[in-house]
Amino acid sequence: MNVAAPGYITDMASAVLARHVWTQVVVVAALVVVSVGGCQWPRDANRTLDRIREGTIKVGVAHHSPWTIANDSRNPDRAPGGVETVLVQRLADSLGARVQWVPGGEAELMTALSERSLDLVVAGLDAESPWEQKVALTTDYLTTDMVVAVPAGAPTDIAGQRVLVREGSVEAALLSDKDATAVPVPEVPDRPDGAAVLPDWLVDAAGLTDSGTHLSSTDHVMAVPPGENAWQSTVERFLLELNPDEVHRLLLDNHHAGA
Repeated sequence: MNVAAPGYITDMASAVLARHVWTQVVVVAALVVVSVGGCQWPRDANRTLDRIREGTIKVGVAHHSPWTIANDSRNPDRAPGGVETVLVQRLADSLGARVQWVPGGEAELMTALSERSLDLVVAGLDAESPWEQKVALTTDYLTTDMVVAVPAGAPTDIAGQRVLVREGSVEAALLSDKDATAVPVPEVPDRPDGAAVLPDWLVDAAGLTDSGTHLSSTDHVMAVPPGENAWQSTVERFLLELNPDEVHRLLLDNHHAGA
């Protein structure tokens, strides 16, 4: 059996130690360079976050009640309402900034956002938004489901049941896959006396029970300009710290306001 000489082992250990020390030196040097250079990571291509702090957030808002409730044309100076406008105001307060609301249609606002004329767009957007190729969507901060709700004590198997559903909605078509009979109405009443399709956050307030049949799901997001990574991270941190129960309460509070 060949046994390495003690001197050889010592030299090899020294080489390994030297490589380890050199790696640490390189890492420390890199950190020093970043620190001295004042680099921020993630970084904004257009320094959006730096401009917004103690400044102004230009926020586009399109009507999508109860998430966003656009200005009443009779009161053009009144701030828009809705759940997401409340959240944006809280975000602005945390940054010492004021909000400049810019109402408009979703397509118009998204184009302005892609051109960096706006800092944020809220419009009850979901993660499947077709605009994701032109703007940056935040991570989803809340998931809501459209469910079939039934009166307490009623059968939860909806096969063969008549179910109220908003006419023209995706859910109206999906009910046929559940062997239920869709009854399209312009608006589902607040307190239906039978089975109805409702958002999950409204079921208890409607005096109904979730049947367990969920027809669709939406992951809610906001939109920021592309490439503004520090700003996007700031918005996402704020959104991910939200209490879902608090957002549900805001949804109920704003349910009637924009009807």
